[in-house]
Amino acid sequence: MLPNKMKISEKALKSLMRLQGNTGLTPNIGARVAFFKSIEGSFRYNPNRHTIDTKGRELDKHSWLGDYPEIIEMLLKQAYPSLSNRELYNAWNKHVEDGSSLIENTKNLSALVAG
Repeated sequence: MLPNKMKISEKALKSLMRLQGNTGLTPNIGARVAFFKSIEGSFRYNPNRHTIDTKGRELDKHSWLGDYPEIIEMLLKQAYPSLSNRELYNAWNKHVEDGSSLIENTKNLSALVAG
């Protein structure tokens, strides 16, 4: 469902780089945490309201999603049952952006797990 090559926004990349500086967590791992933080929160992607920025880092699907592509895709389908595959990719992109802004100032991994 999600493409084999995926990009995040420049804003998300900057947030994830800030998180890496604080915690040592690499951007691809941080993106997974950011996605889950966002999807469990109140943010909801709206294709009519949100614009997509794909000027940030591009990695393959496995690097972004790790061992959890099926879980992430299932959560996206559950949250957005009427969206096309392309729109689900856009939703993933925006959830990473939203979540990364929530966790970017985390000072250590303990705070990330606790928060």
